[in-house]
Amino acid sequence: MFSKKRTTLTITILILTASALSGCTSDTEPLAEDEIGDLSVVVTLDFVDQGNQTANLADRLNDGSITFDPVHVAPNVTAYRVMEALQLRENFTIDVTYYVGMGAFVHTIDGVSGADDWSTYWGFYHEGEMADVGASSFEITSDTNLSWIITPA
Repeated sequence: MFSKKRTTLTITILILTASALSGCTSDTEPLAEDEIGDLSVVVTLDFVDQGNQTANLADRLNDGSITFDPVHVAPNVTAYRVMEALQLRENFTIDVTYYVGMGAFVHTIDGVSGADDWSTYWGFYHEGEMADVGASSFEITSDTNLSWIITPA
């Protein structure tokens, strides 16, 4: 009987720990030398009507959005790594949740999140179209334009 309770308690603790860690992010590292290259990636952040809620970018927004100078990367660097490098360079933060099978989902940029009821969220776009994969699966293979836009569900 004691062993069964102990096993149940251990499993419960493991589940709670895994749940708590699912939204954690590690420290962001700058691009490594082998991630820097000649491909030009231009990133736009569009806060739509929530630009006044940003923590660090408000003074730089134009009609609620900002387009940054390019990040130069090597082939096959992911869009997520571009976003990590950009946040370091431009002094803003991103918060991410990792989902099994989906990868990193950027849910907060510079303090602005989508709605709690998911009626809006940060959509990831490539060349003006909603991307088919998440940012951590999207590999850069040519000069490109990426956007994160507060998007209605």
